Amino acid sequence: MKREFLNVLRRFINICGCTLIIMVVIGPLLRVIDGINNIQIGFLTICSGAAALSSLMFISKKELHGTAWWIREILCILINMAITLPLTHYAGLWHSTGGMIIVMIIVIVIAFGNHLIEFLSDMRTADQINKKIKELR
Repeated sequence: MKREFLNVLRRFINICGCTLIIMVVIGPLLRVIDGINNIQIGFLTICSGAAALSSLMFISKKELHGTAWWIREILCILINMAITLPLTHYAGLWHSTGGMIIVMIIVIVIAFGNHLIEFLSDMRTADQINKKIKELR
């Protein structure tokens, strides 16, 4: 349980960091938003926390492959959109259909970006384990 809590915390930091980078740096460059205030940052933090918690759907006694993984991924993204879209609209981050579509794309990009970060972390861990095994031989 402690390990899963640490994984959720790591995911929260990754998701929150990606969200803030996208909103603060890329948002003004693409003229999506002019700036972001403290209330909006608070709502984005809540959305990031919900996204990190929704990743608990991937907990399984056996390794997920193929269809099982994709079903959970789609459910996770739908949950994230169901939470993120109303909160970001209420916070004033978007007011049109175009803004909503951009938020949906951001959710999808962050979801798969988070998987990429975890994959790279797992590869680093596997590399360290393989080095230890070679040292033992």
